Formats: sequence, C-alpha cells, structure tokens
Amino acid sequence: MEFLRELNESRMYRRLNQLEGKSIHDVAERLFEHLLALQIFANEDRGTAMKYANQIMRQQQFDGFRTSMPDLYNLIALVKKQSNYEHVIDTDETVGIPELRMRRNLREIGRGGFDNNDYSQMMLMLQRRFDELPNVLKELRRQISSWDRKSEGNKKILIRKLMLQMRERGMQSDMFMDLQKLV
Repeated sequence: MEFLRELNESRMYRRLNQLEGKSIHDVAERLFEHLLALQIFANEDRGTAMKYANQIMRQQQFDGFRTSMPDLYNLIALVKKQSNYEHVIDTDETVGIPELRMRRNLREIGRGGFDNNDYSQMMLMLQRRFDELPNVLKELRRQISSWDRKSEGNKKILIRKLMLQMRERGMQSDMFMDLQKLV
C-alpha cells in the first residue's frame, strides 16, 4: 500500500511536455526552492532529508529527466543537462550548478551528516548563477543559513514563507507535504 501512496504523491512534472514554454530560469527558481527545503529538512528532520538525498543519489549522474525520481532530482537534471531539453525549454548556459559541491552535500545528508555552512555556501553560489531569483528566495537563503540561531516561531514563519513561494505557481511538489508537517 505504501508503494501505491508513493506513486500517487504529487510531482511537479510528471511528463517532460509539461515544461513546454518554460525557461531555464523558471526551473532554476524551482530548484532553489527545493534545495532550501532540503536545507530546512537537514536542520529540522534529518530522517526526511536523508530519505530525499538517498533517493536522489541513486542516480547521481543526473543524466536525464526520470518520472520515477523525486522533483529535486529532475530539477537538478534539467539545469545540468539543459542542452538536452532545448526542444522543450528556453535554455541559458550562464545558469549552472556547482555539481561537485552539490553531490558532496547530498552524499553527506544521505549519510546523516550535514554541514550547514558548506550547504549555505553552495546556496550562495547558486544564487549568483541563478540571476533572476525573486528577492523573497534571496532573503530566505540568508535567513535559513543561520537556522540554529532562529527561534522556533521564526523557523515556522520561514517554513511558511517557503511553502507560499513553492505554491505560487499552483504546482504541487513532492516536498510540500513534508514541509507542512514541520509547521
């Protein structure tokens, strides 16, 4: 029964053709949101963070869009291999990811460890490469980087802000329900 529930979980993009007309900047913004969510999980709910990281690292080459993989994996694959999807999305080669650092952080989270400073540095690098990010995501990145210094009330506010941002375009992410449990 658990298997059926996982199949029915919401995915942002069930099929590649759902991306038609989008730009790589839209995809990069979704990727940034998901990585912020993963950072929150790594700080608040290590088990959920480990589950996501281990799922993603099963196919750590990020060699293509896979309907069987979590949204975060597909977003990474779309940005990393954007030239393979020129027929579906508008690409921009200036948008990229620090792949080795991302893999290192995902492996570390998958093992149950987490270095918030290293992850925050990776997020700053992404922010610089994703030049069209909305200010709310830049602000969330700054605030989440000092997560351990936040009060419980402030943490809940940040989670709600991220959830609102993730739902802005009316798409349901597979991470959204797990974020909701933290509020």
